[in-house]
Amino acid sequence: MIDRQLPYIDFQAINTQCHTLADGRILAFARYGKEGGTPIYYFHGCPGSRFEAAPIHPWALASGFEIFALDRPGCGRSSHAMNYHVLDWPKDVIDFADYRSHERFGLIGLSGGGTYINACAYAIPNRLLFAYDVAGWAPVAQVEDLRSSLAPLDRFFLRIALSFKFLFQIPFALIGLAARHLSDQGFASLLRSSMSDDDKAFILGSDNNAHFFRSIVKESFAQGSRGPADDATRCYRDWGFRLEEISYPVEIWHGTDDFFASFCFAQYKHQAIRSSVLRVFKGRGHLHPVTEYEALFKDIRLNQKL
Repeated sequence: MIDRQLPYIDFQAINTQCHTLADGRILAFARYGKEGGTPIYYFHGCPGSRFEAAPIHPWALASGFEIFALDRPGCGRSSHAMNYHVLDWPKDVIDFADYRSHERFGLIGLSGGGTYINACAYAIPNRLLFAYDVAGWAPVAQVEDLRSSLAPLDRFFLRIALSFKFLFQIPFALIGLAARHLSDQGFASLLRSSMSDDDKAFILGSDNNAHFFRSIVKESFAQGSRGPADDATRCYRDWGFRLEEISYPVEIWHGTDDFFASFCFAQYKHQAIRSSVLRVFKGRGHLHPVTEYEALFKDIRLNQKL
């Protein structure tokens, strides 16, 4: 049986590094796993940050992978970006990869990071070793049938993102304030109405897990609410491509009791991306996959023969 309690993580001890992109923006990142190992780029959720990949470290270290967890524009310590779109992210990724001399690299993205996994699978498939979309978001603005599965709060965010983008920052500012000022358990309890029973047990049932949950969100708002709000808006709006245009074999991992990103998102993506593979976690919620990294790296090694 999998131990679902995360170890306590001292996020202040995590070393943040910066890469200057071609246009002068700063791309902040943290490194985990084995230095010099097979490179994997980790895309955080929304709101999230480079801290989110910290639980991966021991499994990546043991499996010979080096994780580069990248903060998207305005999130964590990365620079803001004006008029930025989902398909601009693969360009930043290539800029970073070329600087690191990574000809090819793997991808893992959780929750909102799944948006950008699919963007890279669409735009830069020739640079990828593999791509894992874990508990990921779906193109709700482009597929009307998916909207009925949204939680009430997400329906509210979708309406704002599509019609009143300038208002989107207000509710996100409240999330940032809560993450900054509430206790770990207090912040987790604030969002319990949006959680499945499995996520409630996972987050509220462990002080370490609640600490992890609040810390990754808190760091997302290190520069204020604009960056996380812009990042979320991009997920809710048109992504600029159709999933059916992706030929790369995206691996989709998703729990059936995910209230943050409905399981029907995974089903839709699996149907739309013809070469995709769907792995189902029956009865599990949104954050359960962070306890499955041992299985994930075994899967990568088996599939990639690394």
